[in-house]
Amino acid sequence: MFGINNISTFDIILHICCYLLIAGWGLLATFHILGLFYGLYKFHRKPSHSNLKELPGVSIIKPLTGIDANLYENLKTFFNLKYPRYEVLFCVQEHDNELIDLLERLREQYPHVESQLFVGSHKLLSGDKSSKNGTMDIKNPKIFNMLPAYEKAQYPYILISDSGLMMHENTLYDMVISMTDNVGLVHQMPFTCDRKGFAASVEKVYFGTQHARMYMTINLIGINCVTGMSCLIRKECIDRVGGLRAFGHYIAEDYYIAYEVAKQGWKLRVASTPAQQNSGEYSVSSWTERMIRWCKLRMRLSPLAYLEPLQECFSSAVLAGIVTNYLFEWNALVVAACHILIWFILDYLMLRITQGGPLPFSKFEFAIAWLVREFSSFYIYFKAFTGPSTVNWRGKEYRLGTGTRAEELSTIPLPPPAPSLAESTSSSVSSSVSSSSLTSSSSSSNSSLSVAGPYLLSSSLSTKQPSQIV
Repeated sequence: MFGINNISTFDIILHICCYLLIAGWGLLATFHILGLFYGLYKFHRKPSHSNLKELPGVSIIKPLTGIDANLYENLKTFFNLKYPRYEVLFCVQEHDNELIDLLERLREQYPHVESQLFVGSHKLLSGDKSSKNGTMDIKNPKIFNMLPAYEKAQYPYILISDSGLMMHENTLYDMVISMTDNVGLVHQMPFTCDRKGFAASVEKVYFGTQHARMYMTINLIGINCVTGMSCLIRKECIDRVGGLRAFGHYIAEDYYIAYEVAKQGWKLRVASTPAQQNSGEYSVSSWTERMIRWCKLRMRLSPLAYLEPLQECFSSAVLAGIVTNYLFEWNALVVAACHILIWFILDYLMLRITQGGPLPFSKFEFAIAWLVREFSSFYIYFKAFTGPSTVNWRGKEYRLGTGTRAEELSTIPLPPPAPSLAESTSSSVSSSVSSSSLTSSSSSSNSSLSVAGPYLLSSSLSTKQPSQIV
């Protein structure tokens, strides 16, 4: 009798588990359908026309850390936006003569577009007095890099835009139109430009299928799922909590910015145009490392991240085959094969919707890239779950704490504090400084710093004084 009862209890528990797995299977199907329909509804829509003169100004903050093959063309798109009032604020993380020269050439090429250049913790060639920013406790290098630009931004809307992005001429207008009276943040879903090579295909397949499906569905049901790659934010929302420096302890600053905006009662909206990643340096290995880092961040934000392997195509196909065979005596191989085929078709449709046009590769190439993405996901989960709680980001290593609080493992020595600099005579003189003068003066001063730090140069370039970097 004891054994019979045990078997009966075990059968009940097993049946409950099987039906829970079927419910999860149904939930995955729902995510596919919702993602497809919301993407079809949202992406590549023509916005309603508005009076351009009534649109608020936008301060575009571009944090930069180096040069790649596509950077010049990417940045050039931000000078050709069809929008009446905006400024571009370039933030160079460390003094880089080549990068600064590139930015100066762009600014000279487009003098009609307001732009400013910041290096380290101070504005380069500004007419403002230098001051300490009090940022020694900031761990997030992106936040630290953007602080001076944020504090000098003159418009009510802030667009934080990563360096590897290009932007279509109407995208800023589309994002501002989406910022209705009850919306505090408009974000672009990450996607990629059409680039050559198999690595580019794998990236496009990932961002246009699994990532797009989850991103769109989660945003549709109102859960905070914001990537800070390209975010338009009401500056007043950030000012209320102390500005960008309030998020300097976190590596996942985008999540907490969105959380604070929503906490204040504002809505979050997905833009109608996906963000166009166009980095000139990409490979399957670098994409894999990036996905491992993202997975580690999700693990710190929610324990549900540990269930993510179950929602992948092949793992859910195996479970579906086993469960339906146990409950209904269906052929497990047929169920799994049908599951994979339907998933494959839905992913292809999701990618076409996200792309908004023809794909840059054939269906066969899509199938190969899709298989690589699907199978590599298990390696990514394994490395994220079993690896150390550290991430490499922007050339530094960090240990992740609760809620993605970061502890920098490599300490960067600080140069001496900067004395006050005299206010420059005029901004017009600053803009006329030649690239060769800037390069020669900055390169000659770099040797005195233990870190590749910047110098704040006066408009006449007659004096050079070190500015403080953290």
